[in-house]
Amino acid sequence: MSKLLQPKPLALLIGGILLVVIAVLFFRVPLPTILLPGEAIPGWKIGGFQLTNTFVATLIADVVVLVLSFLAVRNMKEVPEGKLQNLFEWIYEIFEGMLTDIGGKEKAKAWVGVFLTLLFFLLIANWMELIPGIDSIGVIEPLEVAYAEKGVTVGYQIKQIGPFITLTSEQVKLSDEERAAIKEEAEKAEAAGERYHPHEPKGYVLTPYVRAATTDLNLTIGLALMVVVWSHVIGFRRLGGKYIRRFALPVITGMKPIDFFVGILEFISEFAKIISLSFRLFGNIFAGQVLLFVMAFLVSFLLSLPFFGLELFVGFMQAFVFAILTFIYFEQATHSHAGDEHH
Repeated sequence: MSKLLQPKPLALLIGGILLVVIAVLFFRVPLPTILLPGEAIPGWKIGGFQLTNTFVATLIADVVVLVLSFLAVRNMKEVPEGKLQNLFEWIYEIFEGMLTDIGGKEKAKAWVGVFLTLLFFLLIANWMELIPGIDSIGVIEPLEVAYAEKGVTVGYQIKQIGPFITLTSEQVKLSDEERAAIKEEAEKAEAAGERYHPHEPKGYVLTPYVRAATTDLNLTIGLALMVVVWSHVIGFRRLGGKYIRRFALPVITGMKPIDFFVGILEFISEFAKIISLSFRLFGNIFAGQVLLFVMAFLVSFLLSLPFFGLELFVGFMQAFVFAILTFIYFEQATHSHAGDEHH
């Protein structure tokens, strides 16, 4: 306590409190529009394919993983000299040892590449929410257009400050009558092959160019489906027709009625894997993003900093859990439950 009352720590404490008070009174920021699906970026199309901000983030994460991999192996030497090769070899050895303890040396060597690829991709995709500009730089479009195309009902007023366009924190909400009128006009515009646009916008919405990829359920479900299907491919390649015994009368207890029921549970568990993998990752990262939004909305300075540290940890843990479960599912698929092997 005595150290806290010394001039320097006391000045920092008082300065921090003053910053928080000033932020609350004078620097309120608008709460971003929170949507579950990835938002289509107006004017961003490749042929007939509409780009979304989460798809753009996925491409960025892919490119970063590829660039890091290329840089790590570009000048590989038996005795590493570069810091990047040293770092990647250290990471590889740590996780290969851990996977060896779980599934054995042969399986660890076979799938450590898949494990690390998923880990690095999800780390980048998860931590993208912490980068300044993500979810805050994008296209400003009228609230009425956002409602007609995405169902957004709350926007903000807009004002010009020098060369910059700024959204104010004053919310603008659409009434039921306005929604009905917008729906009617949007249907007319669609029938005429045009994009709906209001004459006098009531408010505005920011559609960001990039949004953290794993806040889109499409990505997490796609990854989960890939992992589960891949595990079955591994099972068939390793065991052939015996792999079916996991789901049709597996030899677990020796009592056929119970084993038949266990086979049904095994079959149901494959769908449970998809749900648990996808919703665990999506739920944690999406909730973390909303938390960061709300903290910055309440107090624009300092208060959100501890939550950045929390999300840094959560982002790593969710990437690790997804990758390690992938390895475990692959390893489990090598057991047939046909009664001719020991576990």
